[in-house]
Amino acid sequence: MSSPALPDEQLDHGPERFGLATLAQLLEGSLDGIVLLDAAGHIVYVNRAGCELVGRNRQELLGLSVEATIVPRLREQLRANFARSLRGDSGRRSTVILRPDGSERDVEYTSMHLVVDGETLVAGILRDVTDARQREREAVALARMAANLTLDQPIGTTLDALVGSVVEATGAHACLISLVSPETMELRALAVHGFPPAYARAMEERWPIAVSKGANAAQAFIKQEQRILTNARAGTLADPSMAHLHDYLRNAGWDIAVFTPLVYRGRALGILASYYPAYPPPGAPELELLRALADQAAVAVENANLFYQAQEKATLEERQRLARELHDSVSQALYGIALGAKTARGMLERDPARAAEPLDYVLSLAHAGLTEMRALIFELRPETLEQEGIVGALERQASALRSRHNLQVRTELGSEPRTSLEVKQALYRIAQEALHNAVKHARASCIAISLEAEAGGLSLTVRDNGVGFDPAAAFPGHFGLRSMHERATRLGGRTEITSTPGSGACIRVWVPVR
Repeated sequence: MSSPALPDEQLDHGPERFGLATLAQLLEGSLDGIVLLDAAGHIVYVNRAGCELVGRNRQELLGLSVEATIVPRLREQLRANFARSLRGDSGRRSTVILRPDGSERDVEYTSMHLVVDGETLVAGILRDVTDARQREREAVALARMAANLTLDQPIGTTLDALVGSVVEATGAHACLISLVSPETMELRALAVHGFPPAYARAMEERWPIAVSKGANAAQAFIKQEQRILTNARAGTLADPSMAHLHDYLRNAGWDIAVFTPLVYRGRALGILASYYPAYPPPGAPELELLRALADQAAVAVENANLFYQAQEKATLEERQRLARELHDSVSQALYGIALGAKTARGMLERDPARAAEPLDYVLSLAHAGLTEMRALIFELRPETLEQEGIVGALERQASALRSRHNLQVRTELGSEPRTSLEVKQALYRIAQEALHNAVKHARASCIAISLEAEAGGLSLTVRDNGVGFDPAAAFPGHFGLRSMHERATRLGGRTEITSTPGSGACIRVWVPVR
């Protein structure tokens, strides 16, 4: 059942129905800041929330130019937006408020053009978005740090990205990451943002003194706890040993230092030092963010250490493999040369006409040994790949296999591809593994190697007529298939393995051109 309609004269949907007193209560009770400006940009009204946002009382604000409440770097932008508002161009915009204590607040505001009793006004509704923006910056910093936790770049590059993220995502003016040796307590500054290089060197030189005196930075590392040092700049200015940096320090914008240890599984690895202005000091959320970034830095450092150890182990294993190859091939060739030369010498004394046969044998062994030695030297000096190219390197490998194992090796390699040395090195190492498998495990008599451009990348194929194997056996370790797969994947490539027991094998690798 519908309600009876009221006469039109009793209908009043406008704000006038509630009176100006009610409207004033709404303005004062709003959680958003509300401000009215005259045509010259002076404040003629501001509510309670607006006063709190700007950090001034109403008496201070009335009659004040709104520009005085904005950071200097954005005042020209504010003037342009105010002019648009005077022309009736309303919209949602953003700026940064500068409080009397020097702190800043990120603000989003909606402006609108009004005419009241013939007077032109601009109304603004302000919302403090500082915390939301800070969370966004923190999320970006953490995402960037996670993206930089890779093994294909030096640890210094990763840490450089991290110190930049710290300054971008926090109120810090400068940042420094140092690693400390737990055995010698020696400190190395690896990444710096916002400091002259001399400052990092000075920190390295003064570190033994800091340890002996129990300074905050040293205690942060030793006790594995975050430490905050106030008046840090003043203390450094009072240090005569830092006189060469006093000109920089007098103009530095920081005075608080926060030292956060890099800790991985209970082991301290280094220190994240962040430097802040005297006001506002970093709050609890920011200190927690620094701890999170320090944890990520510790993971990056530990990953780099493990990767280095793995490379060292791989290098040792490679040296051992080369030693075996040297013993199995070159040593045997030299032994054969010595035996053939001795036989030829005896023939020259008894039957010179028959000496040609052992001499030919010696020459063939010398040629095979020379080919083998060149191949081994190439493996010991992979920088030669940059000079000879991957086509020359693979041809050299094929020649060595023919001489070393008396195999039929066919190559279809084409011209030298235009790609990075990193890609060439990876493909060369993959080819080495595949050829090693074909000889040692597959016991092949025929091998085919091909290299061709394909779909924006390079395709390397190694086929053999050996005993074959089951590719579903999850990369058997002794076949080196996992290593091949990992090398290709690291470059964004893929590996295809086709084989059945008794039917040979085909290993095909594609990597994108870089």
